[in-house]
Amino acid sequence: MTRELVLGLEVVLPDGTIFEGLSTLRKDNRGIDLKQLFIGAEGTLGIVTAVSLKLAPYPENVATALLGLASLEDAITLFRRARRDCCDLMSAFEFIPPLAFTLAREAMPDLPIPIAGDYPAYVLMEISGSGLVDIDDLMQRFLEAAMADGLVLDGTIAASQAQARNLWLIREGMNEGQAKRGSHMRSDVSVPLSGLAAFVAEAEAALAAALPDCISISYGHVGDGNVHLNVLPPSHMQGDARLEAIYAAKTVLNEVVDRFDGSISAEHGIGRLKRQDFESRLPETHRHLLVAIKRAVDPELLLNPGCQLSFSTIS
Repeated sequence: MTRELVLGLEVVLPDGTIFEGLSTLRKDNRGIDLKQLFIGAEGTLGIVTAVSLKLAPYPENVATALLGLASLEDAITLFRRARRDCCDLMSAFEFIPPLAFTLAREAMPDLPIPIAGDYPAYVLMEISGSGLVDIDDLMQRFLEAAMADGLVLDGTIAASQAQARNLWLIREGMNEGQAKRGSHMRSDVSVPLSGLAAFVAEAEAALAAALPDCISISYGHVGDGNVHLNVLPPSHMQGDARLEAIYAAKTVLNEVVDRFDGSISAEHGIGRLKRQDFESRLPETHRHLLVAIKRAVDPELLLNPGCQLSFSTIS
């Protein structure tokens, strides 16, 4: 996440003064890390005017593979093994469902699909690096061992940058395919990695029970427990009925997220659309601290009113 890559910030505060925190130090433990107040605050505390970022060398070699597995549980097992065997060279590990291929083809009819579409779960995996490490050999040996153990049932490794791009287009095309089916419920939630498979199963079951005419599709980033669980109403459901289904789906999903002690916003923030859901879940101590910080930095409530919390209505 961006938060982990930010070394320093320059921020214009509500009274016009400037917070000069544009450090490039990798280690600095001189008290409270003030830059973290502004990261994720979505403009409610100040306007960021400059950033210093931690950079990494651009990888010279990248190996990309699309894999078919028996279950999401196996995908998580494969991820743990990849973290052990490939270490920090693993740069992507995405799980996608079989429906991804259908949706991608709806958006890109000519998109090649180089693997059978009837496995219960799929993983799009990438390892990358530079220098003396043989990335292609590492990927080959890792997948040979995983297939010998029955963890990977089928797979394909991109033989060129163009083929790698086509594999990623399946992931990207899936999003475009959803958009072509009309307005739908999109989510960005996270749960502990240990509960990821159970969460997806429980959430999809709850949504199927509450909205049997709708289709649920789950995909996301295995490594950090981030799930995009979206709900697609049928094409014949339009107008208010469609909006009601989308709202009901969000309510059902958030209830399951709560049971797993997860987050209703893993990546995308709160803004205004998620404000009510965010406020209703805030512990009192958490709310008190957020309000105190806002009042201290922006006592006139000038910046981005209505975002994240209803500060003007809280004493």
